[in-house]
Amino acid sequence: MNVPLLDLVAQHRAIADEVVPAMLAVVERQQFIMGAEVAELEAAIAGLSAVRHAIACASGTDALLLPLRALGLAAGDEVVVPSFTFFATAGAVHNAGGTPVFADIEPGTFNVSVPAVEAAITPRTRAIIAVDLFGQMAPMEQLAALAKETK
Repeated sequence: MNVPLLDLVAQHRAIADEVVPAMLAVVERQQFIMGAEVAELEAAIAGLSAVRHAIACASGTDALLLPLRALGLAAGDEVVVPSFTFFATAGAVHNAGGTPVFADIEPGTFNVSVPAVEAAITPRTRAIIAVDLFGQMAPMEQLAALAKETK
């Protein structure tokens, strides 16, 4: 039996009546960049994240690259990333001027292992990137605490 990784058709079917008219409205107005929906999305994300600002990006790769560029990574700066992730995670670190350092994952969730991240941290570590996979949240509270400890 072939069990698909995900069923995009079923996901789309569940939200199509709401999403398709909204997308068509944006297409008809040609407001893909900086349109009202973008501002609404950013405000909603900021509210959910309990922060003042959120910035919508063109892609997940851009969403990784922009904060790394804001850090001003230099040659020799390291960013800890999961060993099991899309290649854009490590690629964004490289493109921002840093060096990706891979940390192993937990076999039960496929998310990065906190002890592995801790072992990967060196004096050159500038950031940790956590990736949520397969509906499993990365251990953000533990990673945030670890990042504060080693700051």
